[in-house]
Amino acid sequence: MFKSIGFALLASTGLLTASAVCADTLDTIKERDKLVVGVKTDYAPYGYLNDDGEIVGFEIELAKYVAKELLGSEEKIELVPVVASNRIDFLASGRLDVIFATLGISAARDEVIDFTTQYVSAAGPSILAPEASKLTEWEQYEGRPVCGIQGSYFNKKMTEEFGMNLIAFKSQTEAYRALKDNRCVGMVFDDMTLRLKTLEPEWTDYKIAAQPYEFAPMGGGVREGDTVLKEAIDKAIHKAEGEGKLIEWEAEFNMPASEYIAERAKTAGAE
Repeated sequence: MFKSIGFALLASTGLLTASAVCADTLDTIKERDKLVVGVKTDYAPYGYLNDDGEIVGFEIELAKYVAKELLGSEEKIELVPVVASNRIDFLASGRLDVIFATLGISAARDEVIDFTTQYVSAAGPSILAPEASKLTEWEQYEGRPVCGIQGSYFNKKMTEEFGMNLIAFKSQTEAYRALKDNRCVGMVFDDMTLRLKTLEPEWTDYKIAAQPYEFAPMGGGVREGDTVLKEAIDKAIHKAEGEGKLIEWEAEFNMPASEYIAERAKTAGAE
C-alpha cells in the first residue's frame, strides 16, 4: 500500500514539475532576453544559407517577428540549426524554446509536442529524378532505391505503402550527392524544395518525376503543455498574418502564392 502511494506521489510530483517548467518558459525567455529557435539551414525557401553564409528564409523571418513581439527586437534571437531527425529531441531536452523548421503537423507528433497555429499549407512530397526517367507514378518506385531524409513524416508511407527501398540520409547535401552518384533512382522530399532545386544550373537535367499526392499543414512546435508560450507565439503569428507579412515573405523567397496564406491574411486583417 505504502509503495503504491509512493509511486502515485512521485507521478503526481513529476506532472506538477513538468507543468511548472512549461509555465515558466516564457518567463525564462524574458529573463534571458533571447528567444532560442530551432531552424533549418538547408531547406529553401524556409531556412537556408545565402551566399554570405547567413541563415535566411520564410521561417527565419517568422521567427524574428515572433522574437520582436515577445522581446521588443528581432535581434534578440538565437538560431540553432536542426535537421528533421533531431529537432524534436532538441526541443524536448530544453535546448530550444520553439521549433520553426518545416514541422509538418501530424497526430503522432502531437502526442509528444504542442503545435503553434498552422501558418503554411504546403504541397507534400514529390520525387526528383533525372530528366530521362520514365518513373512518373509513385507505384513504379516499388522495390527501387530512393533517396530520402531521416525524420521526414512521410518516410513510413514510402516504405509501407509504396514499397520503396528508402535510403534515408541525415542531410539534404548527402541525399543530393547520392542521387547525382546514381545510388538512387530518385529523391523523395518536400515538393517546393525540389522544384527550387531544378532551377539551379547544375540540376537543369533533373525533373519532378512523381507529383505530390497531398497538401500538408505546417506549424511551429513547443514542448507539450507549454500553453503560455504557445498562446504568445500564436498571437504573434496572427498579428503577422494580419499585417500581410507572410505574403511579403512568400514573395521575398520566391514561393508560389498560397491561397491558404492569402485567406489567413484576409481573415486576420478583418479582425
